[in-house]
Order: sequence, then structure tokens, then C-alpha cells
Amino acid sequence: MVQRRPGNPMHLEPGRLRQMVTAARGDAGYIICHSTLPYAGSPVPPAICRGFADRYRTWQLQLMEHLWGFVDVEPPDPAPIPE
Repeated sequence: MVQRRPGNPMHLEPGRLRQMVTAARGDAGYIICHSTLPYAGSPVPPAICRGFADRYRTWQLQLMEHLWGFVDVEPPDPAPIPE
């Protein structure tokens, strides 16, 4: 799991975070960290959002933790902004 960063790093529209959390607490069971989304060019595999995992203990997360455990990782360095 990647450590949580405060703020709105994904620049979500108002209400979008609540929508994502509601969906994740239902079917999916977790949210993928924005820093490790596959289409974001991340050099690390997708990771579970630490902020979500710390706050919500879904049955999916409990099962993953029981079977495999979790490893805390630092988020990848953001890509440099082209000038």
C-alpha cells in the first residue's frame, strides 16, 4: 500500500471521491492509489490507496490481509512536467 498524501492530487470534481468510496465499499472493495494507476505511466504495479484502506475495512481488504498481508511502499516520484 502506498502512503496517503493529503489534498486532491487527482483534481477530482466535487462529489467524485464520495462516489468512488461508495463503489469501493460495495463491489470492488478497494481503490487503487492514484500514483500507481496503470495508465498513469507508473513504474510500480497498482497499489491499494492507503487512505481508503486505513479508513474502510471492507471484507475484500480483510481477506487480502489475511491471505497475503500488505507491504507499505512509497509512492513513485511524479514524472517531470515538460516545459
